[in-house]
Amino acid sequence: MTERQKTVSGPIGKALERLEASMKAKKADTAAQELPDLTAGPQLDLFIATGRAASPKDELATMEHPVYAIEDGDQRILSYEHNGQTLEVTPSVKGRATIHDKDIVLCCVSKLVDAINHGEAVSRTVSITAHDLLKFTNRSTSGRGYYLLEQALDRLAGTRIKTSLATGKPARRRTKAFGLIDAYEAVTRGPENRLEELRITLSEFTFDAALALEVLSIDPDYFKLRKGTEKRLYELARKHCGDQGRWKIGLELLQKKVGSRQPLFKFRAAVRAISDAGTLPGYHMVFLHTDDSVIFYGRSQAGLEAMQADSIAKPQAPRVRRKKQPE
Repeated sequence: MTERQKTVSGPIGKALERLEASMKAKKADTAAQELPDLTAGPQLDLFIATGRAASPKDELATMEHPVYAIEDGDQRILSYEHNGQTLEVTPSVKGRATIHDKDIVLCCVSKLVDAINHGEAVSRTVSITAHDLLKFTNRSTSGRGYYLLEQALDRLAGTRIKTSLATGKPARRRTKAFGLIDAYEAVTRGPENRLEELRITLSEFTFDAALALEVLSIDPDYFKLRKGTEKRLYELARKHCGDQGRWKIGLELLQKKVGSRQPLFKFRAAVRAISDAGTLPGYHMVFLHTDDSVIFYGRSQAGLEAMQADSIAKPQAPRVRRKKQPE
């Protein structure tokens, strides 16, 4: 550590030390992955997902907005508006689909995009073994893991969304309601009816996004995150900070984008805890109490340079009103 860095203090300085240490251990790859401009072949009635390793992908539209609940048992109807885009999410009696349930959709999208990139024909209905899906999303393959998988599919099929968000090229705007998935079919085998194969029919909204390659690659460690707030913070960091060095956002707006229904002071505490733990893959998160904001820095050369610049920036001294001298 240089003499200049030794003088750095505060949350940015501490995060800078962690980032420099991690970059010495492993050089970050900052090159943005270019998605080929491929036109999908003829569509099938059923797309059978192969066992070929696929890079995890996330949907741009649902990374930006809080479509999925971050807390279990959320029964509220969500009405959301930001920059002229509207969103209404209505749960079923089993609750609103959570961000952990979204992993199932991301697995299907990742498999579709991989097939498109290989010039293969795809369809809205994806056939995948339950075991492969659980392994892809870093979930338990125990009996309970299969049971929770079916519960998640029920919430995905039951949650309805009405939105003005657009997907596809050319973009199409929707005002009708549709499910996060249209339907699913579970094939079981053996005397214990163990779940073996799943046939998941994605919504047109999601399928159009996959066809148009409106996705971003995400870190496989995303599926290891167990807190809903952590997963949403990572999505927002990946969407807005991306491969840039830095992204700053006010805490209240961040809470709106995360979709947290906690009181602001509890959300603030949760963000600070995640910041201190440093658990977000690919990003450092720094909470600034001075203006109640959060800065995301990429674990990259660009992020290191941005953090160094912020750590040595001198804050403006507060203006002091001078007393008027007696004449």
